[in-house]
Amino acid sequence: MLRITRTVLSQQEIVLHLHGRLSGLWVELLRRIADSVLDEKQVLTIDLTNVCFADCEGITVLMSLLDRGARDVNAPLFVAEQIRKCKDAGRRQANDGAPVLGGER
Repeated sequence: MLRITRTVLSQQEIVLHLHGRLSGLWVELLRRIADSVLDEKQVLTIDLTNVCFADCEGITVLMSLLDRGARDVNAPLFVAEQIRKCKDAGRRQANDGAPVLGGER
């Protein structure tokens, strides 16, 4: 289960506080909520302090949101490391043109 708490800091800045597991159906819920903020050209910060698990789909959505300009804060070490590994694997794949599975060759 994932609880998403929306905090309005100003007319142009929103923080989404995530609590729980970023997986399954909850990933799509986060994507829809975050997309609506970004589509309105607001500054989006995603607070990951209380995320206890993120599956591959969750990490993929987080990376997509970060690529669109969202900021992540307070990511637990395991989430930050997953994001870093996925970004590194994407860079290697872009440079080589060869698929990278699981971040390893």
